[in-house]
Amino acid sequence: IGTHSRRHDMRRVGLLAIAYVAGAAGYAPTAGGAAGMGGCSGQVHASLRTVVPADGLRSADAQCTPARLQPLRAVGTAILASSLVFLSCSVPALAENELVSLAGDRFHSELVRPECFAENCKLQTQACADEPDCMKGLACTAKCMGDAECAVGCFAQYGNKVLDNMLQCTIEDEGCIKIAIMEPGADSPSEAPQPPRPLIAATPASMQGRWYKVMGWNSKYDCFECQRNSFSKPAASVVSADIGIKSMDVEVEYQMPRERQGQAPSYFRQTLHENLVFDEQPGSRRTAHTEGKMFGLTFWENWYVIGENSKQEPQFKFVYYTGKTLQNRYEGAFVYARKPELPAASMPHIYRLAREAGMEPTDFCAIDNRCYSAPTGVAQPPPFTQVAAADAEITASDRQALQQPSIHPIQRLVRDVSELLEDPRPFGRAITQRQRHMFEIREYDPNGYRLASDEYNNER
Repeated sequence: IGTHSRRHDMRRVGLLAIAYVAGAAGYAPTAGGAAGMGGCSGQVHASLRTVVPADGLRSADAQCTPARLQPLRAVGTAILASSLVFLSCSVPALAENELVSLAGDRFHSELVRPECFAENCKLQTQACADEPDCMKGLACTAKCMGDAECAVGCFAQYGNKVLDNMLQCTIEDEGCIKIAIMEPGADSPSEAPQPPRPLIAATPASMQGRWYKVMGWNSKYDCFECQRNSFSKPAASVVSADIGIKSMDVEVEYQMPRERQGQAPSYFRQTLHENLVFDEQPGSRRTAHTEGKMFGLTFWENWYVIGENSKQEPQFKFVYYTGKTLQNRYEGAFVYARKPELPAASMPHIYRLAREAGMEPTDFCAIDNRCYSAPTGVAQPPPFTQVAAADAEITASDRQALQQPSIHPIQRLVRDVSELLEDPRPFGRAITQRQRHMFEIREYDPNGYRLASDEYNNER
């Protein structure tokens, strides 16, 4: 929802994974980091059983490192090395990525408290060290240097709950990585940014039920596949005098493609849960506001309902939003429809609303919701399963990918090292390139009117 996939919070994490790398690399080899982890017994992590120290010798130091610490040292070193390689490179920066400007394409050691990883986020650090995808995700986002599109690709490839917990503890809960450049908390109703066109009347009742996002403005945050948002009254146990009927529970669903080395293509699917509170104060600039977490980071958003269908048109809502995390601000817009497809009879109206708000509708993406419209009678795995807030989901295709034939430890090691060292930028570009913009959909003319089939077929 506002969460909208966009945030996708991915965008802000980028640069700060570098700080984690420094903290984790400094933490892993120390005796303090090994507290409570046992002696020289047990097996090295399955994916790193054959790891040899950098000098090529199985030194006493390596042999006497606790089993769980051996892979942590090896992976931490690999992550640090791969990150340093990319720190010397200039990665394209995006206008809304304030962290890129903060970093200036280099690592700032003053942003990191290495002891915090061992003292305040010990459990999360250990869990990340034991989860190869968590370490790969940190390395991947570190190499993005704050580039939003790149970081989106990293979370599509490696995102999981362990990584979320690591980021939440080290960045927000304990401040091991000191990169907050925004004041925490939501904007007040009178201080929220102005809407791009006048608001229309909107109530919780008018948003009730299931909506599909069918068009998106910000290609980095609004255009992921299979987006469904379900609005319902809050559970009786959480209703208070302050929110009451002014709020709604929102379940947000979306997916991103995941293509990993040696695995069948699958999807990274998420379900988020938010509480959307409608503003009733005189002078409020927005329709509603929300707060939630995505990829371990908190976001606050302002929602503006700036258009809807007439009585003769298929239902739609045109929503503009602004938001922030502790790391940056962002904005976007999208169109809700009651069916997972473009509402053809409403498109001219939607195009007019977009232009009145200063947006070019032909530059919007048409969101791919084909996962919700499989042919009747064809067995399909459920597109989503309800999970806890911001939990990643393992789907049927994901399980198939994970059940690949076992490979030799050497092959697994080669694959792990390759994924640690690979350039992450193609991941995000591939996701963006899958999107279709309205100007590419020949069924509609530049004003949103649907063409006869012979007209657009002749244009192809």
